[in-house]
Amino acid sequence: MYLALGIVFLIVALGIIGFVAFTMVRAYREERVILSKKNLVYLAPSFALVYALYLTASFYSGENVGFFYCVALVADTLDLFVFKAKVELILPIASSYPIFYADFALAVFVCAATAILSACSFFRRWIRNFLSVKRLLRRGCDVVIGDSPDAMKYLRHNPDSLLWGTEIGRERYAELLKEGVAVLRAPFTAKAMASRLKKRTYHIVVFRDGAFSNTRSIGIFKELRQCAGKQVYMHLEANQEETKVMKEKFISQADTRDSAYISCFNKYELVARKFVTDYPVTKFIPTDFYNDNFTLKSDKNVNVVFVGFGRMNYQLFRMFAMQFQFAEQVDGKLRSKPVQYYIFDNDKARLHNEFFSRVLYEVDAVYADCDFPKPEPICEIHKRKLDINSEKAKQKFRELVTENSFTYFVVSLDNDLEDASYARTVDRLFARDGKKNYRIFVRAKNNNNETLNRDDDSILYFGDERKIYTHDCVVNDDLTSLAKQIHLLYNKVKDEPQWLKEVRAQASDRQYETLHKYMKDDRVRQYIEQQWGKLPMIEQSSNLYHALNLPFKLRLLGFDMVKKSSPDDDGVPEADFRKRYVNPARDKNYTDYSDFFGLYSANVLAFMEHSRWNALYIFYDYVQMKKADIKKSVTTENGTVVLSHKDTARKQHACITTYYGLDELIRYEYSVCFPDAPAPANTDKELCKFGKIYAYDYMDLDKLYAELHSLGYKLVDTRSA
Repeated sequence: MYLALGIVFLIVALGIIGFVAFTMVRAYREERVILSKKNLVYLAPSFALVYALYLTASFYSGENVGFFYCVALVADTLDLFVFKAKVELILPIASSYPIFYADFALAVFVCAATAILSACSFFRRWIRNFLSVKRLLRRGCDVVIGDSPDAMKYLRHNPDSLLWGTEIGRERYAELLKEGVAVLRAPFTAKAMASRLKKRTYHIVVFRDGAFSNTRSIGIFKELRQCAGKQVYMHLEANQEETKVMKEKFISQADTRDSAYISCFNKYELVARKFVTDYPVTKFIPTDFYNDNFTLKSDKNVNVVFVGFGRMNYQLFRMFAMQFQFAEQVDGKLRSKPVQYYIFDNDKARLHNEFFSRVLYEVDAVYADCDFPKPEPICEIHKRKLDINSEKAKQKFRELVTENSFTYFVVSLDNDLEDASYARTVDRLFARDGKKNYRIFVRAKNNNNETLNRDDDSILYFGDERKIYTHDCVVNDDLTSLAKQIHLLYNKVKDEPQWLKEVRAQASDRQYETLHKYMKDDRVRQYIEQQWGKLPMIEQSSNLYHALNLPFKLRLLGFDMVKKSSPDDDGVPEADFRKRYVNPARDKNYTDYSDFFGLYSANVLAFMEHSRWNALYIFYDYVQMKKADIKKSVTTENGTVVLSHKDTARKQHACITTYYGLDELIRYEYSVCFPDAPAPANTDKELCKFGKIYAYDYMDLDKLYAELHSLGYKLVDTRSA
């Protein structure tokens, strides 16, 4: 009988072990949890097993097993959970039936395991946090400084990020652990960070509502960068004016490379960037608004209506004005076709800001006396203090949606529900008429993670915080990466490394592919960051906003860029792309200066690119340089004259003129270098060299197809979809 009981105990012990293992694996798969208070359940079968084992041994030894003995045996059983075994009780039966040795050993193991699991369940959050912090620091991660609302949004949307908690009390610490946030309580100092960060890559993110001054954060970062082996980047939230001051002052310190590792972001600008890449106005404008060369027909207009003009719509206006530029064709020439902006808000103070002043007054004042033609208008602004629920507002809305106009309505009021409700009100004005020449965009933080948009809906929602508070948006988005690569390939680099020479030696359509092979090396990526960090803020912004404009240009041509599903997934062939992007000058390698003044689609896109570039520089406080300020220098033994028509320190650039005004600049510079030469022919080599001022806008578009494929994108035809 005792042998049979020994076998039964063995089976039960193995069954308990199997049950514990099975339930823990299932809990991890379903809930990603191993330690929980459910582990206490394991104590019951473990207790029953040991109690039955002790009771059987007592009967075998001839003990007087009565009521009080059984009660006392409970205490003996519980002792095993604190690793006090009653060995003398088991030895007699084990000597006669050795299977009880195995039973007792398994019972001890089961008790120890269940006791430890149960004890750990009370400290499970602390243990899980400890292990998570160790894992993140060991492999590198995003380090968010300070406990704040925006920091929490970022942490929730980026599980592999760490909260560096500077002043977190016990109760708040418990709340954070309950939410599953990885928290490290430590002071925000270079010494504290250096002692914990390993030889990995870390991105330090500082949000404005964390109440850390940017100057203090930069100072700590500079100290941390001096520690050997610390590969760290810092990302500070700041508005445009603060970014200008920090970047221009910081980059001017020529004795440090730390600026290459510091970037600034603004959450409203991040939303605006996402908007112009997801919803460029060219995505929705009917194709019959364009001529064959993608100029807007003269009787067509593009309108943008801002309903409410708080921080979100202010940022969107700035982004739209620098991105949405069109051209029309008049008397055989191209001319700017400005977007019409209508701004309505019942708060008069919101209708006055530096950008409105720049467009409506300062441009005219600054360019009242200039040497080259005044830039064409960036946009047309119509602002009005108006109750958006009034009859006048709705009457104005109806006037803007016609067969010959396409209108964006952007609604951003006080909250998601109010925005959505008003958008339905606006939509109701046109839906019954069957009009399609409009889209309504509504700010929606979408904290409930709902699916809001349908492709066929006239109302679209933007600003989803799940897409904004992410590593790929704040730290490392594809378009910023492309901007850095564009800079590296298009600008001269002093003492360039051999790998970069090899990249530049490739054909233009192979350069990006070759560069990406080298970028697998950490040293190459660091070099790219360093070269980017040396740029003045305006040139960083120029490269970035150029990359942001790619979806706008592609949608104009009837294409969209999407991620490849496989290396062989090529999408639209390049030959089909060239049918719409028509550029005869490309095949002739820009050896005929007159090609810059054609009316092909390439000319139109280059014209629009220059308008976009003008808007960027004007919004960044630049003015047109005078002829007298264009600097001349002799650089070679044969007396070659080099001209510089920009001055970053004084914020001057001679190219801030019309597209055709660039011709005047080019011919002026030609006359300075060759004062005795007759008027050059269009095929004059020296004239074509100066014509690179034009050619830069074309050459980048020429490489566009290869650029996108090297980044893992393909083109799809939106017109045939």
